[in-house]
Amino acid sequence: MVRHWMQRQPVWLWPNLLSLDAPLVAVVWMWMFAKTWRVEYFPPAIYLLLALVVWSVYVADRLLDARFRQMMDRDVPTRHRIHARLRKPLTVGMILAVISSMGLLAFLPVGLWMHGSFVLVLVALYFVMSFVQETELMTYFKNILAGLAFAYGTAVGVQFYRPASDLLWFLLSTEVLSFAVLCIFNITAIDFWEESRKSPDPEVKRGYEMLLTLLLIMLGAFALLLAVFADSYNKPFFVAVLVATGLLYLVNRERSRFSMDAQRVLADLAMLLPLPVFMFYMR
Repeated sequence: MVRHWMQRQPVWLWPNLLSLDAPLVAVVWMWMFAKTWRVEYFPPAIYLLLALVVWSVYVADRLLDARFRQMMDRDVPTRHRIHARLRKPLTVGMILAVISSMGLLAFLPVGLWMHGSFVLVLVALYFVMSFVQETELMTYFKNILAGLAFAYGTAVGVQFYRPASDLLWFLLSTEVLSFAVLCIFNITAIDFWEESRKSPDPEVKRGYEMLLTLLLIMLGAFALLLAVFADSYNKPFFVAVLVATGLLYLVNRERSRFSMDAQRVLADLAMLLPLPVFMFYMR
């Protein structure tokens, strides 16, 4: 039954349904961090570790969210529905991914744990908030936690292998902070689109669009300012953030043309398509 249901879904939607999109985005931006910070070498296992950890976190989050939505008799999105249908194999896969991650960490320097410990705190706090009564304010707070955890988790492995590894500099890095804000807005955009689609009130729909437009314009202006004043190595990264922001803006403006599932995939593409632009500027 599940196999037949999956076959009815378009192929382009499968990565999103199986939580494979987020690990891909994380690995792509980790590579861009490495190039930007001129880290000549770090173990390739870091890429695999990041992909496994991100996939595990996303699967766990969607399994929990699907369960809570069903218990509260709320509408369950497609991506959560497939996780509910595939709960057992995905749970087994998640456990194997966690065990594999622990095995990889055993072969990596102990100091990497110290660098990444605060990311684990952010992730743990996010899951704790999942058990708190959901309100609009709580949803935005969870989005901030998720965006920060994703951004710092993506970059921490690269930061650890920088020649001058400075944790305070890392926490205040404009590259990581701009990427974190981009991640927060990406997650929030999907929430806005879902709430806008549910509301029958045109004023509410317009309010969501205007607020998201304002946030994206502010981030775009910030990224442009950083790109203008950055050196030749950092400039491509901020241009990539600017391109991703612009693509999210376009999806927001044209979202009525697409289904909700398509909007989520387009939000993923907005995070991936800056890669060729980054590579062009890095030549």
